[in-house]
Amino acid sequence: MLYISSRWLEGQGREKSAINILLEVTAMHIRRVSLLCFAFVFLSVFTAGYGLSDAAAQNSSQKWSYFKFKSGQFFKYEMKSERGLKGWLSIKIEDESPGVFNVTLAGKWTGEFSETAKLKPGMSAFDLVYTFKNVEIPNAAGSLLNINADVVDNTTWKDGFHWTQGDSSIEVKGEKECAGIKGLLVTYSNKVFGRVQKSIYCVNSNIPLPLYAEVPAANDTWTYELVESEGI
Repeated sequence: MLYISSRWLEGQGREKSAINILLEVTAMHIRRVSLLCFAFVFLSVFTAGYGLSDAAAQNSSQKWSYFKFKSGQFFKYEMKSERGLKGWLSIKIEDESPGVFNVTLAGKWTGEFSETAKLKPGMSAFDLVYTFKNVEIPNAAGSLLNINADVVDNTTWKDGFHWTQGDSSIEVKGEKECAGIKGLLVTYSNKVFGRVQKSIYCVNSNIPLPLYAEVPAANDTWTYELVESEGI
């Protein structure tokens, strides 16, 4: 309802009748209401758009950028085993030529090692690992670099995701932080020679290697935890 002061009406003079003034004031209020409605609708759509974008970004199932390196990246892992072995592993990525990286693996596990090999277009993690001449490198780095294709190709990076095919299964549940970087925890189970084996990884889908890995070894379990990184 529109309320108008009688004193305001009297002060308008004799040139305008009360009806004309009433009509003008009514029109003025209609314009104000229209402007307010337009502003409200505009802001609602504007802010809703941002809300949808944020939600979509949070719920999107990104593919893991596994093994997609950039020059200048560096990763250092602390390694240990259930049987008491301790060591470390580092991976350094540098440009060699267009599309080709120099990958330097260094560390100490059952022995010390440091060697550089070329990562060329189309090479898999398996191909790279067995390019190195020092046999210590496949032994120390193979379990971290060679991630089962089921995990890479079939995981939706969302907490609560489940996948099963035959004797293999994937479960994404919870998160972990390593070297200040958060990632989702994924458990991969499969059968090897009739025995169920489990591997646990912590993955940030924007980073080309796991932040953490707990993998079966011969009568042992090895863990890798990221403790230092650059260029990611």
